[in-house]
Amino acid sequence: MTGRLGTWLLAAALAASGALVAQDELGLGKMWTFERPPLAYLQREYGMAPEEAWWNRMRMASLRFGRGCSASFVSAQGLILTNHHCVRDGLAKVQGANDWLRDGFVAKELADEVRVPGLTVQQLVSMKDVTALVEVGAGGDLTIDAAEAVRAANRERILEQARAAEPGLEPQLVKLFHGVTWQLYQYRVFDDVRLVMTPHLQISHFGGDPDNFVFPRYAIDFAFCRAWVDGKPADTTANHFEWGDGPAAGDLVFLTGNPGTTQRLLTKSQLEFQRDVRYPRVREMIDSRLVILREFATKDAEAEKRLRPSILNLENGQKLYRGEHGALRDPAFMARKAAAESAFRLRAGQTGHAPDLSAWDELTKLMREKQALDAPVNFQTAGGLPLLLRALAVLDFAASGDAATAQKARDSDCGADAVQQALFVDHLQRAKKSLPADDPYLAAMLRGQEPAAAAAQLLRDSRLCDATVLESLLKGGKAAIGASKDPALVAARVLAECIEGNTRRQAAVDTRESMLGTRLAMLLFSVYGHDVSPDATFTLRWSDGRVVGYDYNGSQAPWRTVFHGMFARSAEFDGQPPFDLPREWLLAKDRIDMLAPVNFVCTVDSTGGNSGSPLVNKKLELVGLLFDGNIESLANEFLYGERVERSVCVHPQAIVEALRKVYAATRLLREIAR
Repeated sequence: MTGRLGTWLLAAALAASGALVAQDELGLGKMWTFERPPLAYLQREYGMAPEEAWWNRMRMASLRFGRGCSASFVSAQGLILTNHHCVRDGLAKVQGANDWLRDGFVAKELADEVRVPGLTVQQLVSMKDVTALVEVGAGGDLTIDAAEAVRAANRERILEQARAAEPGLEPQLVKLFHGVTWQLYQYRVFDDVRLVMTPHLQISHFGGDPDNFVFPRYAIDFAFCRAWVDGKPADTTANHFEWGDGPAAGDLVFLTGNPGTTQRLLTKSQLEFQRDVRYPRVREMIDSRLVILREFATKDAEAEKRLRPSILNLENGQKLYRGEHGALRDPAFMARKAAAESAFRLRAGQTGHAPDLSAWDELTKLMREKQALDAPVNFQTAGGLPLLLRALAVLDFAASGDAATAQKARDSDCGADAVQQALFVDHLQRAKKSLPADDPYLAAMLRGQEPAAAAAQLLRDSRLCDATVLESLLKGGKAAIGASKDPALVAARVLAECIEGNTRRQAAVDTRESMLGTRLAMLLFSVYGHDVSPDATFTLRWSDGRVVGYDYNGSQAPWRTVFHGMFARSAEFDGQPPFDLPREWLLAKDRIDMLAPVNFVCTVDSTGGNSGSPLVNKKLELVGLLFDGNIESLANEFLYGERVERSVCVHPQAIVEALRKVYAATRLLREIAR
């Protein structure tokens, strides 16, 4: 937040004096932005009126972690807390012959902390509304494409000016409410991030896939890293959360983090497309890939170690998509969505916006076009096969003659290991089921054969992976490439034509869908003002909620679980995977406080990207670490609720018990002052 926030806070508090009707009517949730917090709502619900310093500290202690997670500073020396599952890929990169992913890692001293190549964390330092700057010159009689070209040029200019004004920061333009508003976010990037401590994989992943998206839960999913600057730990004295004791039942908590995506502004017809077309396709792909990777993992220990992160990610995705798809297939859920949409349309009509209601009907028609495009767009592709990707790069060079494109062809991977080949065969098998029999892509790829035989022949007969052959083609240029009968280039010519046509048609549909979404978002603002929170954009948000259990399966889920339950659950399954406990934990059993909390649930609004998000209390003490949601919460992707929908968090006392009783991490305990 900028120094001008104080004036804006007062104005916003006066303007937002009414009830947040939209949250009840529309199910848009509570993923509030930091530049526009609903102050009247906080005052009414909790009797709170936080000052600017409170907001600034909460924002500056919160981090975007890597490419898809969240985190926070929890000490004055740049110590970072996030989830174990957020550092798994980094662990695999740096563990070498060790198996830190399985066995855990503790850096005894600062010098033992291990830098993770490519890992960064980003701290949001300022926000600015640039909507007017984005829209300069985009009005009048311009066509849709021309107006968007003007906006694109404006956005690039805004970013260039931001980089020049603040060269030490990384700017990002954030599109909210389908482009109704734009924010310029400026980030400080920490690019020296080192691994400090991780527990055993099995303790962070206890219960494995059966317990994923389930509560009661007993997973201590945490990890510590550290931001370094100029060869020493970063100074975060003013921008970190103090370690707290954790919440009690009924406590108010605040979540900060970077939720990835939600689809709450989509219409019912758009969700029906997701239900009937997209989710079945994605679920089939995930299911198939899991079968393939598990088969390879069972054959070879090194392959299992290498494929383990991918398998875990796919297992998580499998259950995630199953739960979200289940919500869309539930008539009661879709009835809730229909009721929310009807309430919006009714209120719009009552407030003089009846002409704008046509956007819903136009989107319904557009979804039929989108459905027809889905299979060609998603199956007429290279299927991840490196050989075809190189062939496409060679064809790009033939068209452009650009030296950089030629180098791209040289640098591209080629060939295919057994796993890549198996995944490509699976892609062809699914394409054969989804595309018509006379499809040109299938004709070019299969050549009258079954997918496995066709893939094997393509890899066997093509010589494009031979560096000498590649250089000869690049030297010969357009003529040599055009004359080549290499089977990979023959297939790629058809593929490139398909991709070009599909990209053009998809872009036209996407543009129309985006325009209609913007129309509805503008209508939303006209009717409800700023009493609504925008869909998630993997940018920093905050949410409020209470720590509370819920009814389930004819019984009750408690607000928290304890260590007694974790050891009991392991015993009930005879210590067999995925309910086994590491040897070090079994040896520490008599030292662990069996009544110490392990996990808890609350009603904060979260989704993918919030993994590693801190939960804090009014004093901005860290009282939890979000790592999951229950299965019921997956419906929040499309329509927020808090009847039984819960976010699942690690209790800080569980982390302290682990550090003290199992890992002897005294240096860390001293740093967080426990």
